[in-house]
Order: sequence, then structure tokens, then C-alpha cells
Amino acid sequence: MAVLLFGYDVEATSALKQLETEHGIQLPASWDAIKMLTQIFLLKMEEVHTQLEAPCTLFIVGRVLEENIDAFQKINKNKLFEIQQHTYSHLRLKTVVQENKDGIQVFPGGTLDEIKQEVNKTSELMKKHLDVDCRGLTAPYAYYQGLSDRPDILKILHDAGIQYIRSYGRNEHDWQPVSFDIQPFWYKPQGFPEILEFPFQGWLDVQWREEHGWKNTEGYLNYLKSCVDLVIEKDLIWGYGSHDWSSIYEDPDMNIIKEFIRYAKDRNLPLKTYGEYYRLASHGLHW
Repeated sequence: MAVLLFGYDVEATSALKQLETEHGIQLPASWDAIKMLTQIFLLKMEEVHTQLEAPCTLFIVGRVLEENIDAFQKINKNKLFEIQQHTYSHLRLKTVVQENKDGIQVFPGGTLDEIKQEVNKTSELMKKHLDVDCRGLTAPYAYYQGLSDRPDILKILHDAGIQYIRSYGRNEHDWQPVSFDIQPFWYKPQGFPEILEFPFQGWLDVQWREEHGWKNTEGYLNYLKSCVDLVIEKDLIWGYGSHDWSSIYEDPDMNIIKEFIRYAKDRNLPLKTYGEYYRLASHGLHW
């Protein structure tokens, strides 16, 4: 049965330098204004998802949590939402060698010690401020084949209590789109049969909108609708990836997301959090 897994990376303040230098996105210069992006997003996102009764998972950067504790505590009270992590500072777990029309760019990954510190610190912050036992993680930037080639990183995540991850988000060129044929899989061959990979297929919102224009909101919505049609036709699991800042960039009312959810619901495509689907999959259900 086809399923839409809805996830946001909440990262604005920590990803600011990367957004400016690597994506050319001009965000407000004031640090307070940047922090407001997250709060504006959370308010609008909660409004949209609550109105449409659409569950989702927020993968939050630890530093962003520290800067918006009250806002996340409020969100955490809404049963539609699941909160998991996105490292402490938006640290890449692996090096990305991105090859596209602009040539080849290399984005270095962190060391094993840095990864361990960032993941553990963020889990501790989530427990302290939200009383959440962190079980899920989205890997910043995502990678070709996820963490299939890095059992050393998987061990760090396993030891930190992570059970499901989103790290497969690039194709063989460390770019996009990712084929929808890539479906969730367990890291059993690597020695971690209880860790489930949730790839995010197709284009991430940032990359599609950079390629086709940020003001082309209708075009992006039509693309999302075509993905809904595809996953229903082929009976697939779709891990949809979006971000806090990009969801309101040139679309402050989140009309793209609003109409996307409505279309999925009109087509009877179930929406689930990643945690909910992991629990079903770990019991051999809904697979």
C-alpha cells in the first residue's frame, strides 16, 4: 500500500552560512531575523497541518532547538507531530562529491568523533527540553546509497539509540533526483538489522526550486502532484523531504504544502510520521 511519509528539516539558523555560500539564498542579515524564520515556519506549519489533519515528522537541528525551546515545546504538545533530530550544527556525516551542470563540488563530512558528539548532544537536548527519546535522524545533505558503505557511522547511531534514518537522498552523481525504485531498507548486511533507512526520492524541494525558479510555485506543486500519482500507481513508499526556510521562501502562507496535502488526501494517499511507519515495519506490517 502506498504511503506518504512527510518530513521537514528544521535548520534555518545553523544552515545559514551553507545556504548563502552553497545555494546563493539571501536570507536576512540579522541573527534575530533568522531565528524568526523558524518561529514563523512553526506557526504556519502547525496551522496548515492541523487544519488538514496531516501528521509529519520534524527533524530538528540541536542548535535551533536551543534557540526556540518554547516554540518546540508548544509543537511537541500537538499529537500530529513527531520530533526527531538533524544533528546539532547541521554536520554532514559523509563527504559529498556533487556532480551536476555546475561541475563538481566537494562538501567534506565530519569526523567520527564530531558525529558522535553532535548526535549525542542533540539527543540529550531533546530529552531535557522536550522529554523525547530520540530514535530518528535525518543526515544533513544526504548521500548516495545512504550509509550503506559506512558501518562505522551506523555503529555510532546505533549506540546513540537511533533506529531509523533518512540519509539516502542523492543519486550516483551525488545529486538528484533519486529514483522512486529506491525503497526503505534495513541495514542488516552492515550488521544493524534494527536500523531502517528511509530514502527521500525524487527531488528535494530546495534543489527542484533552485533548478526551476523559486517563484515557480505552481510548477513545483504540479511536480509534487505527479509524484503522488506515481507512488499510488506503483504502490510505493515516498519519503518527502522539505525544510523550514524553503517551505516559506516565496510562499509565506505555505500554499504549496497546503495544496500538496489536499491532493494527496483527495487521492486517498495515507500520510504517516516516520516513527509510526517504523513501528509498523518493525512488526512486519504495512510493508
